[in-house]
Amino acid sequence: MRSFIAVDCNNKEKILNIQQMIRTSLLHLNGNIKPTLPENLHFTLFFFGDIDDTTVERIKQKINEIRFEKFEISYKKIGVFPSYKLPKVIWIGLDDKSTKKLNSLFELVKSKMEQIGCKPDKQFKPHLTLFRVKRPIGNIEEYLSKHRDLIGGSELIDKIHLKKSELFPSAPVYSNISTVFATNDIENEK
Repeated sequence: MRSFIAVDCNNKEKILNIQQMIRTSLLHLNGNIKPTLPENLHFTLFFFGDIDDTTVERIKQKINEIRFEKFEISYKKIGVFPSYKLPKVIWIGLDDKSTKKLNSLFELVKSKMEQIGCKPDKQFKPHLTLFRVKRPIGNIEEYLSKHRDLIGGSELIDKIHLKKSELFPSAPVYSNISTVFATNDIENEK
């Protein structure tokens, strides 16, 4: 089962507005960029890839040991992976304070996962994927720079999810396997 640990985006309206502004700026590229569906917007904290049912159970047990308090994050910047000249992913990032908070949550997750022998697949960089680039589109820094001052909005982080990912030609489908609520938000657990 293809799995990962993530924090969902709940402020979908703001993110979809940003997505639309970028899509309008990149209108000439619309056939080459694929937007992330609203239900798939999330921050990946830890990616596992394909794992068996036994490992899933061990992960569920470990994430249930995680204790964190809910916190707010703020959207700040637009970026790309790996570079503006050859983008594969267009993403929205966070301000410095929010990045530190999400990094702290990642470190909690990472510590628990390392206890069962799981290592992160890459360095953690908090981002929300807005678009995937299907074919080379050239340098888009000039287009994206128009939106730097338009970023804003915030998000309440009050739970983390272990998710299953099923890949389909149209788009991946994510479903929650297990959810851990913030310790100061237990009443929402019911």
